[in-house]
Amino acid sequence: MGSLTGFIDYPRMDKTERKISERLKDFNEFRIAISEKEQCRQAARCMNCGVPGCQWGQLLEGKAVGCPLNNLIAEFNDALYHGQEKLALQRLLKTNPFPEFTARVCPALCEKACTCGLNENPVAIKDNEYSIIEKAFELGMIQPAVISIRTGKKAAVIGSGPAGLAAADWLRQTG
Repeated sequence: MGSLTGFIDYPRMDKTERKISERLKDFNEFRIAISEKEQCRQAARCMNCGVPGCQWGQLLEGKAVGCPLNNLIAEFNDALYHGQEKLALQRLLKTNPFPEFTARVCPALCEKACTCGLNENPVAIKDNEYSIIEKAFELGMIQPAVISIRTGKKAAVIGSGPAGLAAADWLRQTG
């Protein structure tokens, strides 16, 4: 666990957004990242709960609760807090083959299930995930995966969303 009192010491800080008039002129990111120091503080807010609802990913009374990917949120937050970029990336990629876009389009069900959010603002989990993968690209830690196994079989995956792409990636890895 990062900081025992991080959720008390540091208020939640979200990324800011560029003005719409600026965003209309290009296709660049519209959310402005916070500093690395502040991102570490946001990771320190994670309480590493005994039973973290944020990574549960189950249906409760017909509603999705927590991360549907079962991301290891407390683990990557702890690694991010301690400046262990490689470990944070490994924990993130353990359950999520495409964090570079899930960190952008995810509805952040994990944040709605965050224990810290019961009394205060939840941990900025989506922003933490985004910062981990962007830092990994910046440091050259993301490399193409070359697959050596080829079975010669073909498969079709219907759907180009995160689930369809993850299924296609898993099939590719298995040959």
